[in-house]
Amino acid sequence: PFFFNDTATTEIYTLSLHDALPISALMVASMSGCNNSTSDNETKANTSTETTGTETTGSETEAEETTFSASLAKQDYNGADFRIYTSNTINGIVNTILINHADEQTGEILNDTLFNRDLFIEDNYNVKLQYTVDDETSTGAMAGNLSKGILAGDSGYELIIQDHAETARNLAAQSCIYPLNMVPGIQLDKEYWFPKVNSTSYIGDSLYFASSMISPRYYGSVYLMMFNRDLAENLGLEDIYGLVSDGKWTLDKTIELSRQAVNDANGDGTIDNNDTLGFFWDSHEAFIIGAGCHLVESENGHLVSKMDSEKMVNLFQKMVSFFQEEGEVWDGTEGYDNVFNDGNALFFNPCAFDLAGFRDLEYDFGILPMPKYDETQAEYVAFSQPWVNTTAIIPVTLTGDALAMVGIVTDGMVAYGYDYVRPAVFENVLMLKSTRDEQSAKIIDLIFQNVTVELSTSMYFGNFSSEIGQFFNRKLGQQDITSLYASVKDSLEASLKSTEEQYAEIAANLAK
Repeated sequence: PFFFNDTATTEIYTLSLHDALPISALMVASMSGCNNSTSDNETKANTSTETTGTETTGSETEAEETTFSASLAKQDYNGADFRIYTSNTINGIVNTILINHADEQTGEILNDTLFNRDLFIEDNYNVKLQYTVDDETSTGAMAGNLSKGILAGDSGYELIIQDHAETARNLAAQSCIYPLNMVPGIQLDKEYWFPKVNSTSYIGDSLYFASSMISPRYYGSVYLMMFNRDLAENLGLEDIYGLVSDGKWTLDKTIELSRQAVNDANGDGTIDNNDTLGFFWDSHEAFIIGAGCHLVESENGHLVSKMDSEKMVNLFQKMVSFFQEEGEVWDGTEGYDNVFNDGNALFFNPCAFDLAGFRDLEYDFGILPMPKYDETQAEYVAFSQPWVNTTAIIPVTLTGDALAMVGIVTDGMVAYGYDYVRPAVFENVLMLKSTRDEQSAKIIDLIFQNVTVELSTSMYFGNFSSEIGQFFNRKLGQQDITSLYASVKDSLEASLKSTEEQYAEIAANLAK
């Protein structure tokens, strides 16, 4: 499977998923720095009855009357062209959960739900959707290509649906796009925009990186853990699912079980990719976020480093020690590409969109959340990576009535996505197609009850993210965390301050 460079953004929201989708509640929580648990949990029940592509709870009449999208007022834009730029792959990677547009019905539920979304939009707003689906250009180059038209005065598009970390970040920094809070018609206070999630992503008064169901990619962006059930059974390990349900799935327990798996299978005196590994890990951020921590966080619009807490230092030290042990291997290590595919590792932490690639494994696997810091941490937390997580992007070339139209239509797409795309991808792509056992399906549900992003990986803030990445992989064990932070603290804090000032100036100019 394909794995992105390790990194992240800062928000957290909770989906309360009931017996079967459609989902009928949204729980939202906000984390501050390196707390042991999420705070400010607040259930905001969506008591509406929703229909999916395959199931209806209650009467369809009730559902149509109570979904968010059905409650939106119709508008007549006289058949206006509504041009959308997006992609159905990421840097050439093809996956069902990564699609943003369907040009025909195929019988695949996610594809057909996206197709029906566009029919709804055209009917509800009397617009003609015209897609440019660019699967050739890398995400890194998209912003450069798009910015040329925008800076020349004509973007060529009413809406761009692309990633946080490359496209949105670069376009925002060049003052090429609106913060979504400045777009009339976008109702960021509505539940389908996850307002408490997005409240932690503001830079000053500006919100550029909004997680929403404008795209199914959100569900593919989350890191989780997998384990080799056959190997766990052969080793006689304790019930790992039971550890999760009892709140005892912690970093210490992960380390303990990983060590039990390491074995010099061929007896040559060294542990390599032909032997049995304990943990084959991809994202250090997934461990940090799983432990209830953030590197950088937005607090009331101000960007704050969270690197100097005692818990963060202890966490980094524990991770570095564990990652250096024989048999605990970073997935970027040369020659280890197919370790988990071959069944040579007990644990692995891929992204959710990779699950489809594991359906044909010849051994049984299970799915787990990332481990807690310790048992006092109230909830498991999952990291959504910003190279997959996708946002609505609106060019500054739009003004007046045209901008208002784009805001209203975009808002409708997000509302429909919340009502129908969300349950379609969750239940039919993740829950049914990618899991082999009932416990894993339940844990998929559990994982998506607490998802957060890490702002430093969407924004980068100078060389901070790359320094942290190097610390955990290519320079593992060569530097301690206190000296690392001392070496980057001044430049990080200067970058946070200059970023706030830059985005305040951009917002002021747009408001003129």
